Amino acid sequence: MPPNRRTLSAACLVLASMTLPAVTIHAAPSTNTRATAVTVATLAPLDRAHTFAQVREGDAVRTLLVLALSDKNITALDLSALSGLYSTDAFDVINRFSTAQLNDLASAKRGARAYAWPDLIGVGPRGLAHIAAGTNYPAHGDEVGVADAFLFPKISPAGGPRTTIVAGPGALIDYEVEVCARFDREIRSLHDFDEARKGFFVCGDFSDRATMMRKLNLKEITSGDGFPDAKSGPDRFPSGPFLVVPTDWKRFVSELVIETHVNGERRQLAAAAHMIKDLRTIVQETLEDAATRTWSYQDGRIPMVRRLAIGTDSAILTGTGDGVVFQEPDTDTVKALMGAKDRAAQIVVIERYIASEAAKRTYLQPADRVRYSSNYLGAIDTRVIAPPRNDQ
Repeated sequence: MPPNRRTLSAACLVLASMTLPAVTIHAAPSTNTRATAVTVATLAPLDRAHTFAQVREGDAVRTLLVLALSDKNITALDLSALSGLYSTDAFDVINRFSTAQLNDLASAKRGARAYAWPDLIGVGPRGLAHIAAGTNYPAHGDEVGVADAFLFPKISPAGGPRTTIVAGPGALIDYEVEVCARFDREIRSLHDFDEARKGFFVCGDFSDRATMMRKLNLKEITSGDGFPDAKSGPDRFPSGPFLVVPTDWKRFVSELVIETHVNGERRQLAAAAHMIKDLRTIVQETLEDAATRTWSYQDGRIPMVRRLAIGTDSAILTGTGDGVVFQEPDTDTVKALMGAKDRAAQIVVIERYIASEAAKRTYLQPADRVRYSSNYLGAIDTRVIAPPRNDQ
């Protein structure tokens, strides 16, 4: 029987800092290398994973089992038509089929048809509250000057694989590509995690570093303070076109590569095998601390309350590699912050730093194009736009 779908949202998440362990990083191409090549979408081997996508036709959302990829389209079976279920949550449909049944359908290929890439919608969960891991790759921790991996909430609806993000005056909009995960059932224990079908998708984690700097807890960076405010909002969480459910999730994640390109230039390249906290550890820490920690997010429209489970409407963002725009502030700025006599004096330093960074125009600007991609998870294309004019 499929698990009960009436789940609680993971609206209150965890914080658990941890000393960075010794990790050996194998040499990878420099993230500063100018390159126009983008990760080529490859279908995960059917004997190791099933790849799902969704399309919207009229009022109906169809969940598809992907069988092949080409430059222009995918070839897939309509599982919604086969099951009679047209749910916006792909897992509702997927759970109508066993792994063996999906293998049989993939082998027979009866009824398969082509679907154009632009018709694919996002496969992210339908809720607002998600769990995000900060500095979960050693190289990223090094570049931003944070030596701990930590967790924080991200409050955003999941977008699709073709999105826009607003970059307004004074904002420092940064990019991060991540491997995201979601589950086919509510997760209240590690037993639930081990039993659950786990779906992986590529996602973007856009943030405003100006907001983050203003709200950061300088005494304890890994408290997560400021991160929800900087990273939450309606356009901060695009999700990719594929939900991939592997038979061996650890092996699958170890083979994933994620990249960011801005205007055709590669900015990020990371191997998911280099994560500090793996998916199971993130879930464990979430469940351990969910009963004792609440979070603030400065948007009164979204109440933050304690939840003791990770719902089917929540995702886990597992962190990003190095190559983001934001770097550890220069020595003079750090000294000025640490030497400030009070919070008001710190704010003066922070505002000066933000103005200096904005003047460089190194953060995302209107008309920029961001592409997040992964070998097995597809790609996301985001166009950066200016805010609408007040007279429009």
